[in-house]
Amino acid sequence: MKYSRIVFELFFGVFLLISTSALLWSGEPGDLIKKIILKDISLTEGEDLKERKQEFWREISNSFDFEEIAKRVMGKYWKDRSPEEKKEFIGLFANNVKDACMSKTGPRFGEKIISLSEKQNNRYAEVHIGLIKRTVEEVSADFHLIKKDGKWQIYDLIYQGVSLVHNYRSQIHSFLVKSSYEELVQELKQGPHQE
Repeated sequence: MKYSRIVFELFFGVFLLISTSALLWSGEPGDLIKKIILKDISLTEGEDLKERKQEFWREISNSFDFEEIAKRVMGKYWKDRSPEEKKEFIGLFANNVKDACMSKTGPRFGEKIISLSEKQNNRYAEVHIGLIKRTVEEVSADFHLIKKDGKWQIYDLIYQGVSLVHNYRSQIHSFLVKSSYEELVQELKQGPHQE
């Protein structure tokens, strides 16, 4: 299964941003997003890049609700899965996202947060961030969050109009039209393929 390069670049890149605008107002969801974005991933002398990426993933992965993301990317196919299959799919999906993110190297995607706005409605929130890339181009990212058991977690990321959930859903649904769920599981076990 091929994954869209732009989604992975944005997904990993947006978390590599360093902001000089740390005082932007926000509530709890916005604070979570700022905490992730402002996380310093620079290496110290003698530090291993692979281990630093692993540490970075450990630090941010709890900010994502992979069960909610998996349910949304499976869409109509989710209800047909047994509890054991759902649990396995969530784990495989999270590992694929991790592997795709960890495969990216290179400079930070952007330099500065120029705006942050937030909307909350009971259990759901949306945090919109305006960013400036190194090319001085303005870009935007939208984080969709859900509150469960008193904790906010991300369930979708939209970068320049491209949704992580919709991208995966499109690929998975296209795959399942031609192949079985068991084949999808085997494909996910192989990890993400590079284009």
